[in-house]
Amino acid sequence: MITIRRAKVSDAISLAPRLRSADRDECRAALGMEPRIVLPLLVQGDCVWAGVDQHSEVFGLFGIDPVKGMDHLGIVWMVTSPDIFKHRRDLLKLAPEWLDRLHHVRPLLGNHIDARNTTHIRWLKRMGFSFLRTHPEYGVEKRPFHEFARLR
Repeated sequence: MITIRRAKVSDAISLAPRLRSADRDECRAALGMEPRIVLPLLVQGDCVWAGVDQHSEVFGLFGIDPVKGMDHLGIVWMVTSPDIFKHRRDLLKLAPEWLDRLHHVRPLLGNHIDARNTTHIRWLKRMGFSFLRTHPEYGVEKRPFHEFARLR
């Protein structure tokens, strides 16, 4: 069984070296920074949660970042360890409730995702996100990224 709770900096520090390679590559491609630097910064927001297994090990972090001057829009994000695949069934049950919670904070959720991150692309489609366009040269590494969004 898994639990979802507020994320802490210690969760980010613990998860960073265990990230899925696709998430690690996405951090580098978009921001030009290593996850060990990015994740502790991300968890300092108000709307950040950790997925924790029965052994109290963090297998993922997710949240929404506000967009200044746009109270309706939240930048949604998620990073995980390979252990996320062990919790697929639990996540499918919990995801609709959590998406509803996120939409109560911000009715429009969106972001950009590295085109190479096929696992998370499938997840986003399954969760009802629409893919709007592809930016062929996005981020520091100028790689293809897909823009996606979901409206409550």
